[in-house]
Amino acid sequence: MSHWNHRVIKRHDKKVHITTFQIHEVYYDDDNKIESWTASPVEPMGESMAELRKDLQYFVEALEKPVLEEKIQNGQEILVEINQSAR
Repeated sequence: MSHWNHRVIKRHDKKVHITTFQIHEVYYDDDNKIESWTASPVEPMGESMAELRKDLQYFVEALEKPVLEEKIQNGQEILVEINQSAR
């Protein structure tokens, strides 16, 4: 079954030479392989304080997972896990 979660993505802006870490929604296929991700980072939100609190928990969980980085492979943009020392 396909699913999604929040993940930290490391991005390097070549125009201004700045590297940032942002939280995005990442979508997976039935084999748990990354299919796509949001172009822009997401922000926590909820229709109640309880929903906002839960959304913030998802963001914290994203910080506990390996960081992903955008790369170009065979002309396609992909996400790859980076090792801990590269953070």
